[in-house]
Amino acid sequence: MCLGVDLKTVLLTTSALALAFTGMAGTGMAQEAGADEGGATQLEAIVVTTPLRRESSLARSTSSVTVVSEEEIRRSAASDLASLLRSYPGVTVTSNGGMGADSSVSLRGATAAQTLVLVNGVRAGSATAGTVNLSAIPLASIERIEIAKGGHSAQYGADAIGGIINIVTRQGGVCADGRTSCGTAIVGVLHPWGGYVSGNVQGRSADGIDYAFGAQMLGTEGYDFTLPATFGHEPDKDGFRLGSFNASLSKDFDWGRIYADGLYARGRNQYDRQPANEADTANASGRIGARIDHSDSWSSTVEVMGALDNASNFGRATRGDDFDTLRYGVLASTQRTFETDEAKHILAGGVEAYRDSVDSSSISGVAYAATKRDLAAVFGQYSFEYRGLTFDSGLRFDHNEQFGGATTYNIGASYELTPDLVARASYATGFRAPTFNDLYYPDPYLSGNPDLRPETSRSYEMGLKWQATADTGLDMAVYHMRVEDQINWAPVDPADPLGAWHPDNVEKVQVTGFEATLTHRFSEAWSGNLGLDIREPLNKSPGSHGRYVAYGDRFKGMAGLTYTPVEDLELSAAVIYGGERYADAANTIRLPHYITADFTALYALDEQSRLKLSVANILDEQYQTKQGYRAPGRSVDFSFTRSF
Repeated sequence: MCLGVDLKTVLLTTSALALAFTGMAGTGMAQEAGADEGGATQLEAIVVTTPLRRESSLARSTSSVTVVSEEEIRRSAASDLASLLRSYPGVTVTSNGGMGADSSVSLRGATAAQTLVLVNGVRAGSATAGTVNLSAIPLASIERIEIAKGGHSAQYGADAIGGIINIVTRQGGVCADGRTSCGTAIVGVLHPWGGYVSGNVQGRSADGIDYAFGAQMLGTEGYDFTLPATFGHEPDKDGFRLGSFNASLSKDFDWGRIYADGLYARGRNQYDRQPANEADTANASGRIGARIDHSDSWSSTVEVMGALDNASNFGRATRGDDFDTLRYGVLASTQRTFETDEAKHILAGGVEAYRDSVDSSSISGVAYAATKRDLAAVFGQYSFEYRGLTFDSGLRFDHNEQFGGATTYNIGASYELTPDLVARASYATGFRAPTFNDLYYPDPYLSGNPDLRPETSRSYEMGLKWQATADTGLDMAVYHMRVEDQINWAPVDPADPLGAWHPDNVEKVQVTGFEATLTHRFSEAWSGNLGLDIREPLNKSPGSHGRYVAYGDRFKGMAGLTYTPVEDLELSAAVIYGGERYADAANTIRLPHYITADFTALYALDEQSRLKLSVANILDEQYQTKQGYRAPGRSVDFSFTRSF
């Protein structure tokens, strides 16, 4: 395998770094913190819900999972979700400019449409494009993000080929300090010039209702997103405005729990294209559910969920295309746990059904040939835990009225080699259903193909999670993925790339990669982290000659350092190196490598008040993640937060 950097060398280098960091751990002031009488490291257990669609231990996970905490979001210099996600191994973000621009996120070399994005477990992607409006999910609404990498179609169905990003909004409940109500208010200014204000409240009422409510408003004048040679370029600033609201309610009963949560956002973004160069957007997702506890070991859940993605394009003197998509459905599942001797068994199963619908108008006057489709699925899972061994398996059948059925499955295992060292391995199949645009896009020059088949995939990974000490942790994985029948949009006449385009099931893609994350606390004042992401994304289609996939990341490195000189001041710095990428399937257009550096300072004025100053891309690096579109240059964020 050739990745530009030999994988064996990477493994040896990472191991050496781990040993070096472990050696430095002897200087850590908290080395013994959390150790039991036998000397084993005892850290607070982290529970995740995304990989198996139920609560499970992060430490014993059979696949790679990254949890982005509220604390990490607070410390980051990122001003939006796209900027935040790009700083994690395995994650690729491609943007047509800065804040408010069309951005896409993908995992482990899969396409954006092959990466399932959820908001509180609800599919948030557009039924037409198959991707998510990342700008409509403000950071102020987010409690945590769970990134589950690798195939998860056996749990979630279509689109989870590369993995899942589940964005969990603020869920409410008793405050961290034990109070039954609390809140925060934030006001900030941005450069390029703009500003924002947000407020959040959470708590538990006298009758036991957990609640959280939040609202945000943001506006920025932006900058000129496109280069002069880019098609549709206009020499003006591309601004962005957004207003959003998030809510969560839940209550526990003797028989179970009821809950509801949702996120709604409206925005206006500007872009370079004529005659339409602005868009009004509306995005929402929400669910209402109930969990019934039949016994201490058996529970069932019913959820009703929905999501919308609307976009209306317009210009000064004309209307453009309008795309409105709506998804609504129901999920019913049950889970039973039982024990035999020392083994714990978990059985789960359920059914899921939802409808996708499209309501659109096009300046071409052509409509979608089909405007709705129904999808239904049945799934089952079996897991067991025996001493240091964890085993997971899943099987799912999906039926889509447009292309028929698809069966997917996964198996995985993790084993505690020592109390602090866990090995894992997993294998999964997956699929992606063609979107409405793939099948029926109503444009004479970009016509869909109703005969498309779903994309299918097979992937596996092997990984290690090592908590060397209470201060030092290493997580690394090697993975391989193959995608068959990948849908590719290409010119009908290769000699005329400006003519009509059409999608076909022509591509075979193979991605092999290695990723690692190393964290270490040097002392009470100093802590740091390193990240490595190496990939070989190859097009294995006939006649492709093994070229790299367009916009496929091949190398990314990350490093971060945090310094707390006094209790009230925290300083953070982060550096990202992105290797060069190709912007076309023929590998003739090369996007150069880049290095960005961010800085954040947090200062507590008192117990309730905090100042934050962050500078992203402090060296003003000029680079592109999408050909012809400028990535954000130096940007400044200064804010004041008051807790109450």
